[in-house]
Amino acid sequence: MNTTDPNSSPPDEILNHLDFSEIPDTLTVWQLAASYYDGEPSEQEFERVGNDLWPLIQQATRPRYLRVVTWPRAVALAACIAVIIAVGITITQQSTSVFAPHGEQLTHQLPDGSTILLNSGTHIEYRKNFGDVSRELTLREGEIFLSVEHDLTPFVVTSFDAETRVLGTSFNVRSWPDEINAATDITVESGEVQVVPHTAADHAVVLTAGQSARIQPNGQEPLVTQKAEASAEDYTWVDGGFKFSEQPLGNILKEIERRYDVAITLESPELESLSIGILKQSPETAEEIIRDICALHCEYRAVSDGFLLTTPR
Repeated sequence: MNTTDPNSSPPDEILNHLDFSEIPDTLTVWQLAASYYDGEPSEQEFERVGNDLWPLIQQATRPRYLRVVTWPRAVALAACIAVIIAVGITITQQSTSVFAPHGEQLTHQLPDGSTILLNSGTHIEYRKNFGDVSRELTLREGEIFLSVEHDLTPFVVTSFDAETRVLGTSFNVRSWPDEINAATDITVESGEVQVVPHTAADHAVVLTAGQSARIQPNGQEPLVTQKAEASAEDYTWVDGGFKFSEQPLGNILKEIERRYDVAITLESPELESLSIGILKQSPETAEEIIRDICALHCEYRAVSDGFLLTTPR
């Protein structure tokens, strides 16, 4: 990564389009772009700064009049520097946000070459300079399976109650802050990871292949388990399966809603905390899973927008 040079200037391709009076402001913009990209920007990045900031300037200054910009590339920003300063817009490093819609799973490649599979409804974020000086990813909510490229720069996944650090491995992270008894679950397929609870850093644990950990936000010591077939059980969703071990029915139904983009209503609130387990290898529909659940615990019927679960008559 380049170090920002306070004396650097735009290339001739940009300067040649300017009047003499426009050059000082353009040099100022160039330095802002250099800070924005943590290094001297390319001509394309300079243009991208303009594309990123112009909507913010318009929004922040309405209903103030802004003249129509006709200059090529991002040199339009030169005319807006005074406006940017006046309205207090701060140029910050942008982040990339990735969301897997309900009913879909999404594979995404990170800038460092690592790949990530997002389960339905999952939301992640990472900085656009990911891999330059750090590899930090935020799991806002959801479940992901990562195959991390080996690098001396640690790969960090932050969820609502824990931080998971790796160098090169494949592992699964599940973290839904709105679930009953919400926790972050980590399972390692290969390599090793370190998991640090936000509320109890002294309870950090190292997991190796076949191990799982549950991190709870109340500061308790992580629950670590060793399973010979952890990879086959704890992230069967990667291969299209559906598996929960003794989880509240409310959490399981939320997963069904996300996976199949359906609505499920509980007639009786006490059903939500009912603890059950279920394993389906390759269910094609939400009803396949609901039928198995209700065979032992409740009754169901299809309604206009999904399913209604009721207590046995």
